[in-house]
Amino acid sequence: MKVNRTGSPLSSGAESVEPLEARELQNALKTERFNAALAQLEAQAAGGAPSPVRAALAQIADASNLSSSEGAAAAVRESARFMVRARLKEKFRETEQGSTLVERLSEFVAADPLLHSKLLGILHKVKTV
Repeated sequence: MKVNRTGSPLSSGAESVEPLEARELQNALKTERFNAALAQLEAQAAGGAPSPVRAALAQIADASNLSSSEGAAAAVRESARFMVRARLKEKFRETEQGSTLVERLSEFVAADPLLHSKLLGILHKVKTV
């Protein structure tokens, strides 16, 4: 983080020059926790009630070969991408920062064994084909 020094020796001397949008974006994602989001998705998948999230995950699962490790990894990555993107505020979705963040978090979810297995389990539950 960049810091500007103020002219007064009596002040703390630090004020953030980080863009407001970047801080808003970080705050938007800090409030969302992956485990809580996955638990919510898991409940939707188990409930069987139609929802846009369930439909999107079912479409990803149906288009993927969850039996192969490559197909499962691609489906988990795509599902994570969808999950992160859906939770971003609309004004951040089309920004370069938003896209970078979506990709990084998707890779994080795909690489984390616990998150990967939870998301893969959800995909197996919603798969209709």
